[in-house]
Amino acid sequence: MEELMYYVWQQRLFQAIVTIDDNPIEIIHPGLRNLDAGPDFFNAKIRIDGMLWAGNVEMHVKASDWFRHNHHTNHAYDNVILHVVLNADSVISLPDGQPIKTVVMKIPQDVMERYRMITANQPYSFSAIRCAQFVPSLPSLVMNDWLTALATQRMLGKVKRVRDLIVDSHESWQEAFYVILCRSLGTGVNGDACERLARSLPYRFLQKHLDNDLQVRALLLGQAGLIPADDDRLAAEYAFLRAKFSLTPIDASVWRLSRLRPQASPLVRLSALAQLLRSHPNLFSEVITADDIDSMRRLFFVSRHIGMQTVNSIIINAVVPLLMAYAEWQCDSAMCERALEMLEHIPAESNRYMDYWVQAGVPIRNAFDSQALLHLYREYCEQHKCMNCRIGCWLIKHRQ
Repeated sequence: MEELMYYVWQQRLFQAIVTIDDNPIEIIHPGLRNLDAGPDFFNAKIRIDGMLWAGNVEMHVKASDWFRHNHHTNHAYDNVILHVVLNADSVISLPDGQPIKTVVMKIPQDVMERYRMITANQPYSFSAIRCAQFVPSLPSLVMNDWLTALATQRMLGKVKRVRDLIVDSHESWQEAFYVILCRSLGTGVNGDACERLARSLPYRFLQKHLDNDLQVRALLLGQAGLIPADDDRLAAEYAFLRAKFSLTPIDASVWRLSRLRPQASPLVRLSALAQLLRSHPNLFSEVITADDIDSMRRLFFVSRHIGMQTVNSIIINAVVPLLMAYAEWQCDSAMCERALEMLEHIPAESNRYMDYWVQAGVPIRNAFDSQALLHLYREYCEQHKCMNCRIGCWLIKHRQ
């Protein structure tokens, strides 16, 4: 409910507002929303009984929540000039004993009804998206602008991960790309396990043996703990390389092996990775110089076990974030735009999340849209952040 109060306050959707002691109040500026610790709004400007006040604003459903949240012991709230509540069940004072000006927010009935309508679980709907039945009423401009922002948010989150990997890899772009490439080959099922494998087996070790298929496979499968029990030759080769590089294999129990398509098996994926790395010893350099989506795809079609769907997944989850991070490092806006445009040339992903949006009547044109909608579901719908979502805000504000 506080999220609704924040939105009503920012958009000035409330009815005429007065303090609890009947002094008229004029909201000159609602302030800036604070998403971190401290008061809800910074630097608001209000006029009470002819006097101008500037400072912070705090909001609660009940005034007594001030004590429940321990604001009375936190000096960050000492400069609150206004306490906005739905229920004034307590008098709040500053440390010097002066009561804080308190107002009761009157949310218009139609706004409250729309809020309850889009946030309630609909008994007649089986969609995981609470506002699914209302989404088709959105203007296309609102939806398209929001999808653009969401796709960018999601990619920027992946870019941050690449930057973190660069730091962990001692500023080696090649090592960082190797890690995210391994993770993307593992997909959602074995992504974590593949990343653990890559972190335990640096690319520089593999690079020394890329001219020998047996040794590359021995390093990857042995470090993963997945060498078949009857393959003595591979086991012997790994034992030698393990001693050479002082390696400690990861626990084989981290791999999920059941209920997988044959091509998604870790054994198959790691063998395909070995072939990919041997075919392109300088894969990172080739990736950042590829001019278009077709050139990029050709880099990864080196094994019959890497199909189009897998290649597209690699480009979405590894290549595009890498290119955006590298473009940021090089201050190359053209490369960043080229990376994002690749998503528009890749078909939309097919998964249960996209099924939710299709059922809601949302057209999904390509991977740019599917990445945006995946981010929307996980970061907003699943967490019930309706009032942080442009769809929820639009539905609250408009009567239709």
